Amino acid sequence: MASALDRLTYAARQTARVAWYAGHYAAGRRLLKPMPKPDFPVGPTPSRDELTKDMRAVFEREWQDIKAGLLPVPRSLSFDPGEFLRRSVLYFRDLPQVDARRHGQSEELPPGEQGDGLPDYYRQNFHFQSDGWLSEHSAAIYDTQVEVLFTGAADVMRRRAMKPIAEWMVGRSQRHLAGLDVGCGTGRLLAFLHDAWPGMKFTGLDLSPPYLVEARRLIGRTARVKLIEGAAEKLPFDYASLDLVVSSFLMHELPETIRQQALAEMARVLKPDGLVVIVDSIQRGDQPSWNGLIDLFPHYFHEPYYAEYANGSVEAWGEAAGLKPIASERAFLSKIAAFNR
Repeated sequence: MASALDRLTYAARQTARVAWYAGHYAAGRRLLKPMPKPDFPVGPTPSRDELTKDMRAVFEREWQDIKAGLLPVPRSLSFDPGEFLRRSVLYFRDLPQVDARRHGQSEELPPGEQGDGLPDYYRQNFHFQSDGWLSEHSAAIYDTQVEVLFTGAADVMRRRAMKPIAEWMVGRSQRHLAGLDVGCGTGRLLAFLHDAWPGMKFTGLDLSPPYLVEARRLIGRTARVKLIEGAAEKLPFDYASLDLVVSSFLMHELPETIRQQALAEMARVLKPDGLVVIVDSIQRGDQPSWNGLIDLFPHYFHEPYYAEYANGSVEAWGEAAGLKPIASERAFLSKIAAFNR
């Protein structure tokens, strides 16, 4: 069970993270040129106080799950202080290039020039980030970019996937289970899962070799976690061969047809008593008073497939792919949807 010291350590660590990335967010806003105001209707948006209160509530929910013994106290996935600071410097040095793309002064990644053999939908500067997903530079600053966007709450939103997993794990031996993280990126969710259930065999799959290198650096050398290059819409696994399939912040980066294929593939490889957990952005109607954030997000951050994603339903898409929704949770700006067969 978690101790009083665990509580203090958890609170101090999360408070420090939020303060650090909120500071980056404030500094970045001063460095970026204002974007043109949208020329389309924008729904209601929350106040900063409302967002802060809601974010704190997610940390509190996680702590209550830790206190109840459902989840372990999460370890810090940060690099050593020098490396942490170096990546922060890289982030700020990259902001002028990001700003140029935001204002249409820099071209997209030319199809075919980078990442030969990769699908065209993948060869883009998602979020206006330099090199898309296709370079070591991008992999080195991606986590900082995401945490700045969510002011230090990206990891806790990912970790909410662990609650339905922990409930599903009751009575199961992790040594006999195999899990897959689809679109694992730099491996942050995968690292938390491996820490919580070190006996389970995990595979992380992603299309970006540089991001897989970053994931290995983060997770460390272990035979229990295998990292492979591959696409979500063509999972290299047999029918009903996996017990657990997870994915975080991938669905909104996929065009509609590819997303449907990816969910169908997750259903195909899942065992009859297995579990699928999806973490992604909230969708329209999940928090109606925040719908304006959904309207504005693709305008301010290059997200070519987000508008279509945001007007749909992860739960409905899962059902159409042959999965049965069993649990859901809104966690700040994310939603977590759990499915079985």
